[in-house]
Amino acid sequence: MASEADTTEVREQHRLDQAALERYLRQHLPGFPQQPQEGLTLRQYSSGQSNPTFYLKKGSRTYVLRKKPHGPLLPQAHRIDREYLVQKALLAAGFPVPEPLLYCNDASVIGTEFYVMQHVQGRIFRDRTLPEVSPAERSALYVALIETLAQLHSLNVNSLGLQDYGRGAGFCKRQVSGWKRQYEAAAHIDIPAMNQLAEWLMKNLPPSDNEEKLVHGDFRLENVIFHPREARVVAVLDWELSTVGHPLADFAYAVSFSICPRPLMHIASKTFKNVRNVAGIPSFEELSMVYSHCRAISSALPDLNFFLAFSYFKLASISQVISTVMNITSFTTGTPHYSTEEGFQQSKEGLEVLQKVKEFMKKYVFPAEKEMVEYYAKNKNSPDIWKKPAVIERLKEKAKAEGLWNLFLPAISGLGQVDYALIAEETGKCYFAAEVFNCHAPDTGNMEVLHLYGTEEQKKQWLEPLLEGKISSCFCMTEPDVASSDATNIECSLQRDGDSYIINGKKWWSSGAGNPNCKFAIVMANDKNSSGSRYKQHSMIIVPMDTPGVKLIRPLSVFGYFDYFHGGHFEIHFNNVCVPASHLILGESQYFLFS
Repeated sequence: MASEADTTEVREQHRLDQAALERYLRQHLPGFPQQPQEGLTLRQYSSGQSNPTFYLKKGSRTYVLRKKPHGPLLPQAHRIDREYLVQKALLAAGFPVPEPLLYCNDASVIGTEFYVMQHVQGRIFRDRTLPEVSPAERSALYVALIETLAQLHSLNVNSLGLQDYGRGAGFCKRQVSGWKRQYEAAAHIDIPAMNQLAEWLMKNLPPSDNEEKLVHGDFRLENVIFHPREARVVAVLDWELSTVGHPLADFAYAVSFSICPRPLMHIASKTFKNVRNVAGIPSFEELSMVYSHCRAISSALPDLNFFLAFSYFKLASISQVISTVMNITSFTTGTPHYSTEEGFQQSKEGLEVLQKVKEFMKKYVFPAEKEMVEYYAKNKNSPDIWKKPAVIERLKEKAKAEGLWNLFLPAISGLGQVDYALIAEETGKCYFAAEVFNCHAPDTGNMEVLHLYGTEEQKKQWLEPLLEGKISSCFCMTEPDVASSDATNIECSLQRDGDSYIINGKKWWSSGAGNPNCKFAIVMANDKNSSGSRYKQHSMIIVPMDTPGVKLIRPLSVFGYFDYFHGGHFEIHFNNVCVPASHLILGESQYFLFS
């Protein structure tokens, strides 16, 4: 389990009679310390949205308690008796679960049923990008996750003694109907897309809906404990939604993060990020191969589109239920819940930063618009029109001093995507405001690429001055001679020459290239020596703008405007441009890992 550091004081709505609990455990839990002089420590785990979970400590012994929530519950929800039953069966079969120690169905003890299990030491990762480990370990952890799921689905339900745990054939139909009912019971607004998706799922049920494997129902990284040092699963948690049914429902749910945008996933992990942009995390296809290999089944997993669609339907239903519960909690407890009109959660920190940005905009940015207009009117026919007005540097220093800096990058700001979206909406009210906070394109995209994939040398030379706002950059992908909306068409060539790369090609609509402070470009190029598929032929490389052979041809207008403030959108030619091999980002032919 997570350590005591992952706990908080017991929240008011979940408080229980601690003395009664300790008396009961002394009488019924074998090995529970009997010394009255040592009190029972009771803390609540801060994560989780379902059954309240508590950390118990008495003397040197530690336990975990799960109980039903107080108050009215949705039908068939919070069946902790089933959690206890399935964990006992799995433990006997050698599957990694915390050992269940005691079940109590006497609600008079603490107000609800509960059970106590072993406290497992290990690592729980709340952030699916696993920033604290190396790419190699990242890959091994995800492989271990999927191998454990395959192990679960290889177990025989009858051998586990769980033949009556499910309801037989027709699992997919029951699941779609059941989650539709859960959604409708909690919905406070009508969402036509949910009705359409439910209808599509019912019309596209798998023709063979008779698989009977034990399924977890909520199998994901956050519900797994890894060994403290090894890439090995030591316990799978939270069996509330487990049943007997089709194993691909579990698999699709477990890997849906790899192809799903964050808005559908925010209820699954508050720190969810786009894992497709993180080195070391296996692709959807690679995870599928690991799963099918471990189960010794065909890699052509049938009806996978159905199960992926069902996963998103299920997530949306859970989101609706949680949103309803949070709104009720906010009303009954007075605890504020921050959200947008569409129900996306905004953190308390995000709300505070947004308010500071609004105040800064009102006090400094909007009043500076007049000075900006005067500058561009004065320099209309001067080369200085490509330079930034002095007021921008003054505003940047003020924003930096107030901590309103690099807000777009979660690793620095600590803000989530929804938090930053609302901030970006505010800064978007003024065309130069994003740069005041060092949150402007194309530098934001280049900073993200270097932050995620750059070497330490690349970060020191290029990322750090970008983060400090000392330099600018541009991005070169689009080309005049091909349909660049399909990035596999890119022709600008990249060829290895000893310890260097030679670049030849034409780019245009390269935003920011006209800024006198633009010191480098990140260039997408085609590896001439690559024999891989069309998706394994392109690379990203850093090219300093003062490199011989880099030539700015002309600025391109958009609806008659040259966008001077943002450095324009230039046509750039690269003629035998030679840069060190150390400027390559991530590796040869790795461009589409960024996408």
